[in-house]
Amino acid sequence: MNERDDWGSDPSVRKMRSIFSDMEAEQSKLLKKLGMSPFDIRLRSAREEARDVFERTWSLANSRGLNVDEVEIAGLYMSCLAWGLRKAGIQVPTEGLPCEEHLNVLLQEVLQ
Repeated sequence: MNERDDWGSDPSVRKMRSIFSDMEAEQSKLLKKLGMSPFDIRLRSAREEARDVFERTWSLANSRGLNVDEVEIAGLYMSCLAWGLRKAGIQVPTEGLPCEEHLNVLLQEVLQ
């Protein structure tokens, strides 16, 4: 069976793959820092909460015409994940989260 990745040549698909790769790498670093297994049962609800808030914040950024690069998007997701983890009762330090201030303002707006 010949498996071709026809989607891989599409620039928007490549960009999204890069974004998801950055998000996964940052998430792995955070979990390692927290001493958490990627299979911890509390992660499911934290990730679902993070995804919801992330999508709303990214949508808000797009609707306001903000041009956000892959690194900033990964940082935004990490702030959303940290929020979801805290909501699940997991202590997450606030320092070291790589979210740009203009995106953090939008995140706070979404969370209100």
